[in-house]
Amino acid sequence: MPYSPIMALSAGICSAVAVFSIVFGSILALPLFYLAPLSLYLAGLGIGSKGVITAGLTAVFTAGLIGNAFTALPFACAYAVPAIMLCLLALRTRPASNGTPVWYPAGNLIAALTAVGAAGLVFFAILAITDDSAGSLQDSVAGLISTALERMGGNIPADSRAALVGSLAPFFPGMAVASWVVMHLVNAAAGQAALVKSGRNLRPRVAYANIALPDWCSWLLVGAGVVALVVPGDWSYLGRNLVIVALVPFFLLGLAVVHTFARRVANGTALLVAFYVLLMVLGWASFLVAGAGVLEQWIGLRSRMQPVNDQESE
Repeated sequence: MPYSPIMALSAGICSAVAVFSIVFGSILALPLFYLAPLSLYLAGLGIGSKGVITAGLTAVFTAGLIGNAFTALPFACAYAVPAIMLCLLALRTRPASNGTPVWYPAGNLIAALTAVGAAGLVFFAILAITDDSAGSLQDSVAGLISTALERMGGNIPADSRAALVGSLAPFFPGMAVASWVVMHLVNAAAGQAALVKSGRNLRPRVAYANIALPDWCSWLLVGAGVVALVVPGDWSYLGRNLVIVALVPFFLLGLAVVHTFARRVANGTALLVAFYVLLMVLGWASFLVAGAGVLEQWIGLRSRMQPVNDQESE
């Protein structure tokens, strides 16, 4: 699709309005909030690098108009900059030996966004740790959660709010960053799928079941685990939450293992339906999927699977 300033500007405005719809009290605020990066990815993966840069800058400017500079900066960090980075990487190619373009691997895109999220978490932790008046890192997180719950209003009793804060604080930073990574990846994948269906994609269709992660993802996971187990105090708390973030690529790789297995057995579609129902009902099953992803990375589960039928798909 040729570069269209009007479409890029419209995409940026839509993204900013979607984020701030929660301020306007819209009943669609939560889904719009989560889908806010979608228009940025449509601009980037459908128009190109100029499209996503224009859309991102427009979104940040619109966020500043709706709020102020203090709202535009978090919006830029949480939405615009990651979308621009991911689109620019996704559109990178290198020539193969026969001259055909080789696109930037999807697994590397997942790993890059995870690394950005982990770096942001470390930056936040360093700021909190160096603040002598904030107490421990977990206490700082608990205070932020408590303040957020108070500002949200509602008639939550003080003891119930304290219990909720106590249950969320140990793993809240890691879960927040992990959900942020998944949000961007889901919107990028949805944008790419929509563009492929309409025939306006710049990058060819991605076979998500065939994704592979770079080796350094394992080092990030192992390093975070070592810090969590060995280093005491705030750094142990940081390590635990970094483990959650580092598991996101392996969870997606575990899903690829499940899809590969389902392709190679009878009644694979029914198996996938049952699997996703179970995954939604049992949240802890996500860690089993991530474990399958770790095993795939280390010993190659997919390569050991023998096809039972001839049905293969992308």
